[in-house]
Amino acid sequence: MALLPLALGSVIANRSLAETATDERNRLLQKNVDDAALRLDVAVRNDLAILSAAASQIALGEDPAKICLNLREQLGAQKTRFAALLYTTNSGAPSCQIGAVPRALRDVGADAASPAVTLSPQANGAIFTTRGRVSVARAVAYYSSDSLFGLANPVDDVPLSQFELRTQATVLPLTVIPSNWQRRLNALMTAQGDIAGLKLDLRYVRPTQSPPEFLAQIIPFITLLAAAIIGWLVVNLMLIRPLTQLQRKVRQYETGEQLAPMARTAFNASEIQELDQGFVALAHKVSVDREALDEGLKQQIMLTREVHHRVKNNLQIIASLINLHARTADSAQAKLAYGKIQRRVDALAVVHRNHFAGTEHNEGINLRALVGELAGSFEHADNGHNGDSPDIMIDIDNVHVSQDVGVPIAFLLTEILELIHLTRPEATIRISAVRKSDEPAKIVLRVASPALGPNPELEAMLADGIDRVMTGLARQLRAPLDRDTAFECIAIAVPVFVPAKA
Repeated sequence: MALLPLALGSVIANRSLAETATDERNRLLQKNVDDAALRLDVAVRNDLAILSAAASQIALGEDPAKICLNLREQLGAQKTRFAALLYTTNSGAPSCQIGAVPRALRDVGADAASPAVTLSPQANGAIFTTRGRVSVARAVAYYSSDSLFGLANPVDDVPLSQFELRTQATVLPLTVIPSNWQRRLNALMTAQGDIAGLKLDLRYVRPTQSPPEFLAQIIPFITLLAAAIIGWLVVNLMLIRPLTQLQRKVRQYETGEQLAPMARTAFNASEIQELDQGFVALAHKVSVDREALDEGLKQQIMLTREVHHRVKNNLQIIASLINLHARTADSAQAKLAYGKIQRRVDALAVVHRNHFAGTEHNEGINLRALVGELAGSFEHADNGHNGDSPDIMIDIDNVHVSQDVGVPIAFLLTEILELIHLTRPEATIRISAVRKSDEPAKIVLRVASPALGPNPELEAMLADGIDRVMTGLARQLRAPLDRDTAFECIAIAVPVFVPAKA
């Protein structure tokens, strides 16, 4: 029942296509007739214009023989398609003759009041009359039916058709078909333009609906009716049911689940069964690969932890050895040097520890935690000036940086805090980070302390080589290190780590 409207629609569509094809054929026929009329009109008007100009020249006193000779040379091969007479007086013999002139042309030409066009079925042709620029000059030209049809030169050859030129009273056939077929010419196509007042007609046989065409209109109804019965059986039993089962299996599948293949039946399509088997095999492979990936990930995490643990232990051993040597040092200068080295090893250990913690969550190094541990190591460090430990304030948001950025930052902060600790250990320190408004992916890390203002002792230590070290670390961060003694601070712009989205 659902396919019955489709059958009816197909019948209507076929009829519509047939009507569209008929309209398109009529449009092409009309264009063919219009183009033929245009070509015929242009050819005749060109010929008459040439003849009119020659007749006017003779009427103005030029030599008729010379004009006639020039006219024959100008027309060349075209003079064979028509015959013409040129008159320079209202009576008398013609002044020039072109081609083989029939009697009908002489009779029309002798009458100075002849119409512009005359159809002569007896002479099997048409006679055209044109006036020159001089009132007494005129030219008459005769075209046979074959010549007129050749000038029209219709592009499409319509079977069982006949071209005609007509006036209101006379008809001149340009093509002739057997008389028994002329009675069957039941369709007429007329050119929209005329030829010097003549109409060009095409009479043809309008095609009628044949039995095969009628059968073609009802075949879709019969075919769709049969397809409705066969399609329901084939699609429902062989496709829809097994596809529904496969769809339900795919929707309910969970990773790691063991699936059983679909039961084989005589009606299931082999392609769907192969698709089901492929899905079951793929699910098994995914389960195996998932287990392998989980196992490999566990081993990789264990290996990474072991490596980090060993590196951390090695750094602690190195720090202990440095501390041991510092205790046995003989001079305060040596103890100070050992202390500097130990703080730099501790800075590297802090970066390593925070990097391992950030790796667990794929976030990078937490800058606040890194700076906090570095500041804590200085707050609990031995004070060579026997003063209070420095008061360090931290104002940093929860941002993260990569390891390539964290290492230079740790060493740079260690150098700056070392300078403050050695020159003015009692000075307060403020470490802050402000996100840049024009570059959201960067922050400005700033260390502010009264010790960073005008300080001769600090300047002396910078000139002793520490300035080159700090400049090199800033170069690793690809940013200039700005020191402002007026505001008693050192600042540098560092990029913020953006973790990859899962």
